Amino acid sequence: MKMDACELIRLQFDIPKERLTDLEMLMKKTGLTTRKELINNALTLFEWAVKEKEQGNQIASINEKGKKFRELLMPSLNHIK
Repeated sequence: MKMDACELIRLQFDIPKERLTDLEMLMKKTGLTTRKELINNALTLFEWAVKEKEQGNQIASINEKGKKFRELLMPSLNHIK
């Protein structure tokens, strides 16, 4: 969903310090430099997962060498019809 600069809305929320440490570690691992970038990337991935579930697909990681897959289990995705 694209928004014009004049439509920006500030979000503010509280998270435990440990989760902030997790977010900072993810930023470092992925080369993201701002929390805004991290949130935008996370939202993009979540939007994709919702669309896939809406199409009846599973969300999973695949280990091609072992020919195994592991489904992502998130309670929020269980609500998708």
